[in-house]
Amino acid sequence: MTNNEFISYIKPFCIADHKNKGILASLSGAQAIIESNWGRSGLSQRACNLFGMKGSYHGQSVIMPTKEWENGRYVTKACYFRKYPSFKESLEDHARLLSTSARYSNLVNCPDYRTACKFIQKDGYATSPTYADTLIKTIEKYHLI
Repeated sequence: MTNNEFISYIKPFCIADHKNKGILASLSGAQAIIESNWGRSGLSQRACNLFGMKGSYHGQSVIMPTKEWENGRYVTKACYFRKYPSFKESLEDHARLLSTSARYSNLVNCPDYRTACKFIQKDGYATSPTYADTLIKTIEKYHLI
């Protein structure tokens, strides 16, 4: 799948999630691009997990290595990640998590993508110290606004 095909595939789900759950489509789209490397990462190929969501989905999971930022450096760990039947369920589960978890309540109906990107980093979605900046650059580069 090309980058443009990936955006075309996820776009209607991200727009629906914005309309139904209040999560900015640009934020969801940028996260899917970054977290899954355009749907090409090992996790997205093996488990249809576009967002690096840990745990299990309906009892399904895979163990994969991941890099986490700890004490000023990246360390590699093996973690359980949710395994989905398709990208569709990954997109829906991501929107459900962000819209129902108290941890991410500041994202619901947030009108500004820059603010939402800063919130999601502050909320601890990812450990990268540059996560918000990477999301913002992705949104702007690929016109996800």
